[in-house]
Amino acid sequence: MNKNKFQFAQTQNLIKYVASQYGRDLEFLWEKLPKAAVWRRQDNGKWFGLLAEINISKICAGAPDKTVEILNLRCAPDVIDCIADNKNIFRGWHMNKQHWITLVLDGRMKM
Repeated sequence: MNKNKFQFAQTQNLIKYVASQYGRDLEFLWEKLPKAAVWRRQDNGKWFGLLAEINISKICAGAPDKTVEILNLRCAPDVIDCIADNKNIFRGWHMNKQHWITLVLDGRMKM
């Protein structure tokens, strides 16, 4: 795994946390997307998280043209309705919006 593909401090801390708490390393699956990776569950191989670098305008209307790192997490649909605020927590970017949320890892939200 090449942790250096992600540069934000919050992203680096998250990568270390998942490795130490859950023993899971990132998998870089797409040659055309070197700054996108997933974590999989050990028991069934399904993704539980996706890290990627995107332009913030893809998830936040009216945002400046700025590259950010994001975390997509699988989430219960009834929880998404309660926490998606379109400032810090968004419905899943490039994922099923009923089952995924997106967090921007630029320090805007304390973890």
